[in-house]
Amino acid sequence: MEHSSTIYNQVIKTDTKMRNSDHLEKWRKMKKYKWYYLLLLVPFIHQVVFSYLPIYGVTIAFKDFKMARGILGSSWIGFAHFRELFHDVFFFRVLKNTLRLSLLNLVITFPCTIVFALLLNEINNLKFKKAVQTISYLPHFLSWVVISGFVYQLLSPQSGFINVLLCKIGIISQPINFMVLKKWFTPIYIISSLWQGIGWGSIIYLSAIAGIELSQYESAQLDGANRFQKIIYITLPGIVPTITILLLLRVGGILNVGFEQIFNLYNPSTYEVADVISTFVFRKGIMDAKYDYSTAVGLFQNVIGFILLLLTNSFTKKVNEYGVL
Repeated sequence: MEHSSTIYNQVIKTDTKMRNSDHLEKWRKMKKYKWYYLLLLVPFIHQVVFSYLPIYGVTIAFKDFKMARGILGSSWIGFAHFRELFHDVFFFRVLKNTLRLSLLNLVITFPCTIVFALLLNEINNLKFKKAVQTISYLPHFLSWVVISGFVYQLLSPQSGFINVLLCKIGIISQPINFMVLKKWFTPIYIISSLWQGIGWGSIIYLSAIAGIELSQYESAQLDGANRFQKIIYITLPGIVPTITILLLLRVGGILNVGFEQIFNLYNPSTYEVADVISTFVFRKGIMDAKYDYSTAVGLFQNVIGFILLLLTNSFTKKVNEYGVL
């Protein structure tokens, strides 16, 4: 018994020494890299102040918020705003428009970005490749105010290039005012999204492709595989993790249709098909000063997005074992 007790005490002492040495090693490393940790304080404080502290403001969604009383002084009304939300005819219209535009954008632009990255990767002429990349990236750095100005000019019924061209080749006899017709808003939205984001979105896929080992392509070449077969059997499987992560992020934000793009492209004539949750929140919150109601709409939007992210993440993990959570 005494022998076993001695061994036990020695094990405890050894374990304690090892833990102490680990702690000392950690403190030495922290002291050595103290300036790096100080640099980390800046983004950490930024996140806390601008991302975590404002979360308390979500309680406005459950209160009859009055500016003069503040958040704490406003009376608690529970789920009254959410009940009002689900009885609002305009909310269901904007929800339908948000889902329609977001899903169409996802189904069309997401695969197009992947295809564009694959095509760029197949260009052997480096000068031409760089030129194409630069041209395709440029629209990303333009604001939607500028892009919408281009769109309005191109589709102008008086002097727009599209109307002039269609009239010249005989497709139409009279100019069309595309921007005020509801049936044209969705194609305009999708095409402008694709033009603005396809080049920039391809960067991540090109980086993923660059990480694939060249030996795989060399082995495929020796086996007689052509370029298309290399894409199907090497490149695409190699970027599946990247595709999965980006798809999950897109699905999680499916209710977050870009406010700037819609706001600059829509007008009262196209509200019926163009009004989305973000513009609805803007009108209710900023223009009508219904801060509590617009907060309830925003909270509903984020909760649904979070649920969709969890469901999609669970599904993709079962299919290909990749996910973000």
